[in-house]
Amino acid sequence: MSVAEIGDMSRESEVDAVLSFAFEVRSLVTELNAALAVRFRPLGLTCVQAEALMVLHELGPATLGELSAHLVAESGHPSRLISRLVHAGLVKRESSPKDGRAIVLHLTDQGRTLASQAREAREPLLNDFARRYGGKLAEATNLIRDIRSALA
Repeated sequence: MSVAEIGDMSRESEVDAVLSFAFEVRSLVTELNAALAVRFRPLGLTCVQAEALMVLHELGPATLGELSAHLVAESGHPSRLISRLVHAGLVKRESSPKDGRAIVLHLTDQGRTLASQAREAREPLLNDFARRYGGKLAEATNLIRDIRSALA
């Protein structure tokens, strides 16, 4: 076997490793969302809705842009998500006191309650994950962050 053939095999192995890594990341997201969905379903929330409520609870009043910067992009537009939450009585829109053109999002009392319940529902899963993998997460997170930055 020539050096070139060994190099080609090594390259194929590296490409296979990239494809395997990408598959595992996508699969992890799917499984994590499924586990979260089970916890949020009794609250009548999807994962995306629960995330938006928890982030808005943490941020306090925020514009759609500010909220969107803290959410992982979803397939639809964030304004549709917020419209659904407004329609459900969980979020209200108000004009900004600083800039009358801007709209500020606030949680309603019901939205605050559900945000707290979602956080509590998510807690056992996060604690179990941290207990099992906590020592390895920082390194894995840094690797994924580096890859994501390189792709962006």
